[in-house]
Amino acid sequence: MTNITNIDSSAIDNITVNEGIVSITYKSSGKEYNYALNGITVEEFVTNVQNVIENNQSVGRFVNKAIREDQTLQIMAV
Repeated sequence: MTNITNIDSSAIDNITVNEGIVSITYKSSGKEYNYALNGITVEEFVTNVQNVIENNQSVGRFVNKAIREDQTLQIMAV
């Protein structure tokens, strides 16, 4: 399991990745949403998030793009 915390984001509080499931806690609601990785490995996803953080890019934009455009994150039914 990988926990990514202390994210400098106005939208995202933290990201947890565990066995192909990505849990994202949003700051606005404090709610956690679970997403399934699609067409990407856990290692690739974690590396991509870390690169976004290291390059001072928007983590919220990265996550939004992963969900809406790339479809590498797919929301899981509850």
